Amino acid sequence: MTDDHTGSPMVSARARARRSGLGRGLLLIAAVCAITGVVSAIIAPWSDLLAARQAIATRMTTDTAAHRFLAPGHDRFELPAGRIFVAYLTDAEFEGTRYLASGEMVFDLTVTGDDGAAVEIEHEPTQRANLPSSRPGRSSAAVLVAAATIPTAGSYDVSLQLGEGEVGQAVGEILVLDQSEVETLEQAFTPVLGAMCGLGGAIFFGIVGGIAVWLERRAG
Repeated sequence: MTDDHTGSPMVSARARARRSGLGRGLLLIAAVCAITGVVSAIIAPWSDLLAARQAIATRMTTDTAAHRFLAPGHDRFELPAGRIFVAYLTDAEFEGTRYLASGEMVFDLTVTGDDGAAVEIEHEPTQRANLPSSRPGRSSAAVLVAAATIPTAGSYDVSLQLGEGEVGQAVGEILVLDQSEVETLEQAFTPVLGAMCGLGGAIFFGIVGGIAVWLERRAG
């Protein structure tokens, strides 16, 4: 059948829908994603990740005071080879005094070894982690300032300073990950990401593919 005005062939929408393999194609993609996600989940080192998480949580609970200092200010810490993440707290106690700070303070971090060499600082986009507050109805947060890689174990001077013309005071805190924990997280990153993306993609493409198949059958 042709259009009376243009002479171009007219194709039935239902016939086109019956010929379409979109739905089956999406379901095939969903199956591939599901297989990828399951395989990645199987090979991911979940037990090692759980052990690392428990070690970090225990250290944060028992060694909190050992890795805190007043900011602006600096202190010297014994640090293992690995990674450190330096933040300041908007509501925290230090040596018997409670310090309340704005969540918008901007600190500069410097880390210096015994030899006077400065450690390279990796500035991060501002990130916050919610913390429990001792004041009912009030919020508390840890505001990430920056991270750094500690090349060798030793004594390091960690300093947080405000910019010129800025005033305020807060409690700085250091989260320490030793080299073994860093390696565990790095090794787990790819399979865990693969599991999350694979299973998430399987759900998404499965839903869209199922809808597409249903529409194709309905059109047919």
